[in-house]
Amino acid sequence: MNLIEFLQDLAIQGWELWSEGEKLRYRTSKGELTSSVLTQLKQHKSEILELLRDRPDIFNVDSVNVEQLTASPHQNRRVVSPSPLVPIQSRGSKVPIFCVHPYTGLVICYHELARLLGSDRPFYGLKSLGIEEGEEPLTRVEDMATLYLRAVREVQPHGPYILMGWSFGGIVALQMAHELKTQGEQVPFLGLLDTYTPSHLPEQSILSQKVVIEGETLSISLEELRRMPIKQQAVLICEQFKQADLIPSEVERLLRVQSLNCEAMRNYSPPLYSGRSVLFRAEKGVLSFSQNVSALEPTLGWEEAIANIELHVIPGYHEYMVDQPNVSILAQKLKDCIEQALSSNEQ
Repeated sequence: MNLIEFLQDLAIQGWELWSEGEKLRYRTSKGELTSSVLTQLKQHKSEILELLRDRPDIFNVDSVNVEQLTASPHQNRRVVSPSPLVPIQSRGSKVPIFCVHPYTGLVICYHELARLLGSDRPFYGLKSLGIEEGEEPLTRVEDMATLYLRAVREVQPHGPYILMGWSFGGIVALQMAHELKTQGEQVPFLGLLDTYTPSHLPEQSILSQKVVIEGETLSISLEELRRMPIKQQAVLICEQFKQADLIPSEVERLLRVQSLNCEAMRNYSPPLYSGRSVLFRAEKGVLSFSQNVSALEPTLGWEEAIANIELHVIPGYHEYMVDQPNVSILAQKLKDCIEQALSSNEQ
């Protein structure tokens, strides 16, 4: 993807970019803030500033045919705003995938996975409320599941449903699947992408670790973060962002959402799920914690909560499951498992 395509892709997602002298400023109404985007903006700052001066229409979303890009046979009516639903790959005639955000609250991490799963398989992300200005974040997994299902049913009123989520997202996807099954709907595929049960979570989490590792924007060591409570991590990271050249207006809301999602994850008690689930476990465990991976319970604690669970091991660490090269392996296994689940459901 060249720089112009990158900027137009951001425009479709709801971003705005402008210059203040030699400084690049931006905001995003849809909360799609990730370390990879921040890194690209920082690396190509001078080129973007030059483009904005020479072609002021380059970031005009009106020049992009958004309706054509987002048209889908499954999207038969407009989703009421504010909605957690983000169409990542909305074309295609196959049963759509609905994938819940990790604890960061964002879904841009799923773009490569959606692409690898094929252009004929619609792929919708579900992002946290509270990232956009004026939205109130949710604090319970059950409330997230109920709201997300309302949005899902605007696109696909009835099953069969394909649900999944990475990390924290798998917990919310499980609760959604449980609610759908109690309502008599079919959920042939529930995918947990290296999702730990709340009882198997490490003692301490690191907030915004991907930003620290990949973004090269923050001068905070992982060791320093490990010694801090989550709320103190949020304050420190926010201060670091304010000192950086790029200052997103959403940082404080984003960190608040991440902190609340961490609390919701630890306070959640999973139901006994009578359906089938597929767990994709990271071979090397979680990078930010020193664990004896071989000593972990193989299903990360889900064996007691899920009646029928199938396990697949994906190379690499938890943090890089949806990044190359690991995501290519994950996508191929997902393709096979989804097709098999849908085929078995039709028999």
